[in-house]
Amino acid sequence: MIVSSATASAAVILGPNGERVRVRCLARRDMLTSACESFDHLRLSPGAHHVLPGRADAETVLHVLRGTATIGQQADEPGHLASDGDLLLAVSGRTLHLEAGPLGAELLCLTLAVPRRTAGTRESLARRRAERRHVRHNRP
Repeated sequence: MIVSSATASAAVILGPNGERVRVRCLARRDMLTSACESFDHLRLSPGAHHVLPGRADAETVLHVLRGTATIGQQADEPGHLASDGDLLLAVSGRTLHLEAGPLGAELLCLTLAVPRRTAGTRESLARRRAERRHVRHNRP
């Protein structure tokens, strides 16, 4: 088991106007035996802007612990105002733009690998569909 404490070091990203985004990794894929790519703790100072780049092979789940944040897919269009307790899921490949509210924001960010469909899976789906069609056409 890997335990990450609140005192673990965090990366601090400084914005152009002195705003801060603290990102602390709680776990990475090598530490976990699941589809979890990463599990991060984010603290954004009031008005801070942070971009979470999207990946085609991963989905992002955000849980707002404290404060408010506007979360959108484009920097120049209105986003969703999320507050304490809100949970948001970003579809794979979607970049997220986070902007903290007037009191800042604290979030948990979970990035999950999207399950891959293998040729075997496609073949088994096709076989099941064919079997269902066969049963429907051969009913008395």
